[in-house]
Amino acid sequence: MSVKTQKTSIKSIVRAPKQDRSRVTVEAILESAFQILESDGIAGFKVAALAERSGYSVGTLYQYFENIDAVMLALVELENERQRQTLLAQFSDLAAQGVPQSTRNVVTLMLAAFSQRRVAQKAIIEWALSRRDVRAIDGRNTFLGQMLASVSVRSQGLTFERLLSPTEMFVLSRAFLGALRTAIWNDEADTGSPQFAQALTDLVDGYMYQLVKRECASKGSARS
Repeated sequence: MSVKTQKTSIKSIVRAPKQDRSRVTVEAILESAFQILESDGIAGFKVAALAERSGYSVGTLYQYFENIDAVMLALVELENERQRQTLLAQFSDLAAQGVPQSTRNVVTLMLAAFSQRRVAQKAIIEWALSRRDVRAIDGRNTFLGQMLASVSVRSQGLTFERLLSPTEMFVLSRAFLGALRTAIWNDEADTGSPQFAQALTDLVDGYMYQLVKRECASKGSARS
């Protein structure tokens, strides 16, 4: 289910595109994949359809991807990287403008990222949730969890002098992304509403407040 290791890797193309032809080809294939998922859902996501939509032959597709699952995995990686880069870029812009960073900022940015191509996002989430190995890869991504934690602590005026433990990181990131993705997948909540954004903000801020409170209590007990 992975991109063939003897070929140019997806991560090297997406993050450090040194081979222009390979980069352009893979970007075109993945853009076509998004379009198919948006218009036809995962049921219409076939190699033949991808070849037709992208304009590349089936043989060319197999130069970069072992199978259709490898394309889906690349979309998961691409979305994770796009969201990471978006958060970094927009937070840098806010910092340059002197705008205080808050938990609500992160929540708003993530909601905006997931609101794009909602049908395709739903298909990607459905596929990822069905694959245990993909869920494991996603669970090891600590970037969002640490950003949520550090921004939440600062925006609440708290002090937390360590990184989250692996367990704390897992719970925070999975609770946040789980609520967001389930809302999109099952259409159980209006992700565009201020109430939903505030609920996610409260989830993060409440969790970090309790961690800080417990940490302070532990230090107080150690000194007494």
